[in-house]
Amino acid sequence: MKRAILLTWDVEEYDTPADFGAAPFPDGGLARGVAIGKEWLEISARWKVPGTAFLTARIAEAAPELLRETQGRGHEIASHGWSHERGADLKLEASRRRLSEIAGSEVVGFRSPRLRPVPLAEVATAGYRYDASSNPAVVPGRYCRLSQPRKPHQTAGIWEVPASVLPLVRFPLFWASFHLLPLPIYLAACRNLLAWDGLLTLYFHPWELSELSEKEIPFWIRRRSRQRRIERMEILIKALSEHGEFRTVRDYLGAR
Repeated sequence: MKRAILLTWDVEEYDTPADFGAAPFPDGGLARGVAIGKEWLEISARWKVPGTAFLTARIAEAAPELLRETQGRGHEIASHGWSHERGADLKLEASRRRLSEIAGSEVVGFRSPRLRPVPLAEVATAGYRYDASSNPAVVPGRYCRLSQPRKPHQTAGIWEVPASVLPLVRFPLFWASFHLLPLPIYLAACRNLLAWDGLLTLYFHPWELSELSEKEIPFWIRRRSRQRRIERMEILIKALSEHGEFRTVRDYLGAR
C-alpha cells in the first residue's frame, strides 16, 4: 500500500473566539461558520487533493449546498456531531442520519467537537464505522492521552483513527503545531512520520484560513496574515504530495 495522507477538516460553527474568552455570537457562530466554509471550498479547490470534512449537522442544515459542493469536490463527508456548542448533545445517530440524507450517501465517520471523549461503543451503536476523535498526546490545559494507541486500530467493533503524533515523545502534528512551528520543521516531522508509519493523519479547521480579526484569538494563530496562512497550507500540501497519496479516511480504511 502506498504511503497515505489523510487530510481532515472540521467544518463547524465559528465559536473559536468564544473559546478564548470573547462574547459568543448570538447564533453561536453559525452564519460565520457557513461563510468560512464557503471560503474554504474556494481556497481548497486549488489544491486538487481529496480530504475528509467533518461537518456538524447544524452547519449542513443551514447550508446544504456547502455539504454537497464539498462532496462534489471529491471530499468524504463525515459527522462532527449535531452542534459545536460546548457540552451540547452530540445526537450521534441523528447527526449521522441527517448528514446522510443531505449528502445522498451513507456517512460512516465521526469526530467529536474539540475531541471530546465519547465511548467508542456508543459511536459504533450509532452506526459509524470509524471514530477520528483521538489525539494521543498531551495538550496542556486540555487533555493527556498518552496511553491511547498511536496508529489506527479496531476496538469495540469500530475503527479508531488517531491524529498523527511522533513516536516516543508523542509530539502532536495537529493544527496548532502547524501554526506554532516554523514550516520547514513541521514539514520535516510530517515527512519522517510518513516514512516511519506509511500514514499521516492531520486535522485542521477552515477558520484557520480565514480573516482572524478578533483580539481574543491568541497571537500565535493570527500573527501571520490570512494570505500567508493560506500559502503555508499550499506549500505543505504540495510538499507532502511528493511523499504520499492523499486519501479520504473511508477510502484508506476500505483498503485495509
